[in-house]
Amino acid sequence: MEGGATPTPPRKVMVVADPTRESAAALQYALSHGVVEHDTLILLHVENPNAWKNPFSFFKWPTPSTSTTASAFFSSSSFTEGGNSSGSCGGDMDFLEAMKHASEISQPKVHVQVEKVEMEGKEKAAVILHYSTLHSVDIIVIGQKRTLSNAILG
Repeated sequence: MEGGATPTPPRKVMVVADPTRESAAALQYALSHGVVEHDTLILLHVENPNAWKNPFSFFKWPTPSTSTTASAFFSSSSFTEGGNSSGSCGGDMDFLEAMKHASEISQPKVHVQVEKVEMEGKEKAAVILHYSTLHSVDIIVIGQKRTLSNAILG
């Protein structure tokens, strides 16, 4: 390296991933502001095994394809109401794969990992903190649900 500049060591950035708009916004923020080349991006999905599971998805994620771009993924209507159609993904892991694919397109030099864990009777926050400690995560990005009054009042 010339000029005495030392390269910054790779960091680990964790995004809490759910099939929600807030989670997609958190991923988009992490990709545009949180990660740089050679960082590791961990997509963590915390599942509650006691929660009621709806076999019909109300969210449709775009099917990963070579023509899909990350900007199209984030700006498209990824979350439309209705049942699964022939062009949508089904199942629990499909949104994680779609998020991973969009991340790899947006930041090709970032290593993307997908982690799916169960809460096992703990609170979701405790599970997130446990896994962030376990993986020595430097940054955690979590989506925030905003109400209209919060958005107006700041």
